[in-house]
Amino acid sequence: MGVRYGVLKGAWSLALGRALDLPTGDKNRRGFGYQDPVIFISLPTGDGEWNVWGRAALSHSFAPRLPAYVTFDAGYNQRTQGFTSQYTYGAEVGYQVGYQVGKAWLTASVRPLANVHQPNTEKFGAIGLGEGVAYSSAALGLNYAVTKHWWATANVAAGFGRLRNVYSGLQPTLGVAFEW
Repeated sequence: MGVRYGVLKGAWSLALGRALDLPTGDKNRRGFGYQDPVIFISLPTGDGEWNVWGRAALSHSFAPRLPAYVTFDAGYNQRTQGFTSQYTYGAEVGYQVGYQVGKAWLTASVRPLANVHQPNTEKFGAIGLGEGVAYSSAALGLNYAVTKHWWATANVAAGFGRLRNVYSGLQPTLGVAFEW
């Protein structure tokens, strides 16, 4: 849950944001193996903490000379419950193919997430949750305008470099977006 506000407009636009991640998951969730019910599996759906994110994004459109944009962003995650806070930064480029309905944006991005100091190995940690999550990722995407307001999205990302408490394979995502 968050807000983002544009504070600069023009050749370079700057937006600042604040977001709050709610502690809605259960870090103690457990289950049994499908193929072997004797195997006990940890299946946490959260880590029980509030996260307070501060973010900034600086963007530039190359239109009308070139149907493209570039965005640089940075963020800081103030974690609670004794977890180590995190920071992130990154860049994304996009290029538009087609116009109006049927237009598509091809995107590429790179972004790390790191801890502000050495994580506490005594704290709860699981794949993507808890203490010490860190990664660098690169992604390619396609966002396609199905109608004037509805978009279909497809992306694939991969982690590289120092990975901690994350899966290391390709992560494909599909989505739907509404633009007003």
